[in-house]
Amino acid sequence: MHEIVTLQFGQQSNYLGTHFWNAQESYFTYDDPEITGEAAKVAEPSPVDHDVHFRPGIGADGSDTYMPRAVIYDLKGGFGSMRKINALYEPEDDGGAALWPGSTITHRAPTIQPSPYQQALDAGLQPPPLTTDTVRYWSDYSRVYFHPRSLCQIHEFELRSQLNPFEAWGMGDELFANLDREHDLLDRDLRPFVEESDQLQGLQIMSSVDDAWGGFAARTRNSTN
Repeated sequence: MHEIVTLQFGQQSNYLGTHFWNAQESYFTYDDPEITGEAAKVAEPSPVDHDVHFRPGIGADGSDTYMPRAVIYDLKGGFGSMRKINALYEPEDDGGAALWPGSTITHRAPTIQPSPYQQALDAGLQPPPLTTDTVRYWSDYSRVYFHPRSLCQIHEFELRSQLNPFEAWGMGDELFANLDREHDLLDRDLRPFVEESDQLQGLQIMSSVDDAWGGFAARTRNSTN
């Protein structure tokens, strides 16, 4: 097997990446339980080797999962209604006592509601056509689940911020240097996907080139050497 790990940086790249993963998902073939015998054996195989871009795993309930080999970066608020912990990895509440014995105050940001497209997918219905009015984020039309490790939010900047926009190349370059000094980004984000590969073929990088994400992606690329 020759696996490929995909790195996506920022809104523009994630819109593109969503189309890529949706296209990959469209090539999945599923066994029809009503077809048996020789007819089942001659079913048309998928033209895509999904093991290259997708990884098997085990969900929170012990069920098998199959998710993209991807590391997706975006700013705070850039993931829309997509949650880091999805339906396949939703942890169960064990009812354990809180570690902090005192009183707490919880502050929650306004919840972003799923798009009509996502609501239809969750309900098992035919999704409505996409329009510029119904697509607010790239996650509004994503048809695949991602592993929690795939979603990497940059908390230092907020999407569409007017006070501190994430725009200049140097800002991305500097942000990577600061975060890497604190967390070792490649070791934290990329290494788990690389180590689980049998024979890594390479990295697929999706990024803009003339803005802050270009600087961030360039530093990431250079650090992989």
